[in-house]
Amino acid sequence: MVQERIEKIKAWVDHGIKSGRAIVYPAGTHKPRRLRGFDDRLNACRCIGELEGFANRRQFDPTLPRWTEEQRAAIITRKVGMLNVVKRKRK
Repeated sequence: MVQERIEKIKAWVDHGIKSGRAIVYPAGTHKPRRLRGFDDRLNACRCIGELEGFANRRQFDPTLPRWTEEQRAAIITRKVGMLNVVKRKRK
């Protein structure tokens, strides 16, 4: 029974890797780096949910500064690009 669960988990991880939804780094080789600028943080968003949380960050901390018009445009462009990728995958 335990072995079956392990096999199911391995199959699930393998499917995530093959579909591109999971990223795997060899043990000990990944060194996390701090995201320094707006572009780094924007490009780190891997799904629509993360992007929406990033874009609407003032809901959680109203003291944060508002986005500039250029930043808003970049967020919208990123969202449209992500939505287009999702639409292509569905076809």
